[in-house]
Amino acid sequence: MSRTTKPYKRFRARGAAAAPEGEEGLAQLRALVAREAGDDARAAGGGGNGGGGVGAPPRPGTPGPAPGRRPGRLEREQRRALQREGRRWYSLRGLGPGGWVARGLLVLLVAFTVWGVLGYLALDSAVDESNGKITASARAALDPLPGGMLGTPTNTLILGVDARRGQTRSRADTILLMRTDPDSGRIKYLSIPRDYRVEIPGQGTQKINAAFFFNGQAGAINAVKRLTGLPVHHLIVIKFNGFPKMVDAVGGVTVNNPTSLVDCPYEAGRTVSFPEGRISLDGARALEYARARQGDCGGDFGRALRQQAVVAGLKSKVLAPSGLLLAPWRGADIVRALQTDIGTIDMAKMGWLQARLEQRPGDRILLSGEPQLIDGISFVVQTDPDRNEREIANFIATG
Repeated sequence: MSRTTKPYKRFRARGAAAAPEGEEGLAQLRALVAREAGDDARAAGGGGNGGGGVGAPPRPGTPGPAPGRRPGRLEREQRRALQREGRRWYSLRGLGPGGWVARGLLVLLVAFTVWGVLGYLALDSAVDESNGKITASARAALDPLPGGMLGTPTNTLILGVDARRGQTRSRADTILLMRTDPDSGRIKYLSIPRDYRVEIPGQGTQKINAAFFFNGQAGAINAVKRLTGLPVHHLIVIKFNGFPKMVDAVGGVTVNNPTSLVDCPYEAGRTVSFPEGRISLDGARALEYARARQGDCGGDFGRALRQQAVVAGLKSKVLAPSGLLLAPWRGADIVRALQTDIGTIDMAKMGWLQARLEQRPGDRILLSGEPQLIDGISFVVQTDPDRNEREIANFIATG
């Protein structure tokens, strides 16, 4: 007789009918579990129910509690173990509380991973498209960041550009430096009026917005660096003809308008008006709000402050808790309308900083100057260098 190599001894209950090997062993295992459960119950309850052991099983082969008796912990675990016999990995049969929690966490982890991967791919595609619009000379004009964006103060130049009728080259009508400072936990804006009088190499005395017209992205970067003495680490260029679509992509913006604007002259002989207080703007109205400057609309100084408000409102809309689920896709819609050197990882870091950093009322700074008419041309002229230095010092202060 050959000896079995199995670590257990197969046997058949006395008097039992012949059964297939697997079913016979399983039936005997169930009988033993039921017998042990009954012994435990009698030991705990002094042979309750007349010493009769456990009651009839709820289904064939599954032990159940005796009538009127709550099953004990060991008995419940044994019943769940029997229910789990032969189940598929995805089955929920026989799960205890821990199993439900574990599977719930697994579902959340898988969903979060899928969301993160798809969001990253959408943002990465948009960033690649925008990075291709930055010129080599502009990249050379940018200053290298001495550390990581999450730990180093970073200056990003934001330009809003537009071409006049009949011209193919644009001027920078919005010139805004944004500083993110993780050490101080602050984010600040420094606006430069577009009519600021500066020297442009090879072009003589010009408005600073003409630096983009004559020398493109690199020209604007260098003009801002010469005027402020500050490094510029990153560049974002927004074309005004694509601005309304960008705002509409996030569902519009809400801004706090400090004073009412009434019948401000605008393009094609039109006028625009905006009430005082919190106002919601779609893309077309946001562009009008950011560009109106003539009449009683505050000139370049008032317009610069409104442009800061629109940028802040756009940031708030993208990062609102109600929109976090769609934030990567909304961010991708915005990035596609930009020209920027910022890569995908740094773009995600910037989004994190925008959500984390605080902005106080005094953190919106305007480089001051005096409007003057020189040779029939309207300029903003620097008349108080000490005041400008204080404004720039406030912009980079960590306190």
